[in-house]
Amino acid sequence: MKNFLVLGLAVFSLNAFACPNLSGSYVDKNGESIILSQKECEQVSVLSRPMTHTLTLDNEFTVVQDDADVTAQGRGIFQAEELVLEVKVVYKRDPGIPAIFLPVRAVNKYSQTVTGDLLEKSTIFNGRDGVLTNTKTTYKKVNQ
Repeated sequence: MKNFLVLGLAVFSLNAFACPNLSGSYVDKNGESIILSQKECEQVSVLSRPMTHTLTLDNEFTVVQDDADVTAQGRGIFQAEELVLEVKVVYKRDPGIPAIFLPVRAVNKYSQTVTGDLLEKSTIFNGRDGVLTNTKTTYKKVNQ
């Protein structure tokens, strides 16, 4: 019985800490804001002007934007302590940018700093999987 109780507590502990809760409002040094609303380890909504995206965290692509210019698909998953969101874009109209400079995929990784702020590591790729840019931004948590 003692072994069963220890095993049960271990499984509960693993599930309880399976992913960090990143929900909150954050702002960077330039005043740009991002709001994350997380439903356990299953779903996240990201409000970052001008759009809001809600993704099921199952690592499956779903349409997040479909208009006259582009179709964008997004997916998300927790990898250890990081929330990884990926968006890929298909252009319906020629944007007039050479392919080597045309962004077609973005990967954003979000994690919590020791102070409770949000660290965003972003990589944007062209169609040949070449990196167009890497950025790292810290957003301060806004106390509500």
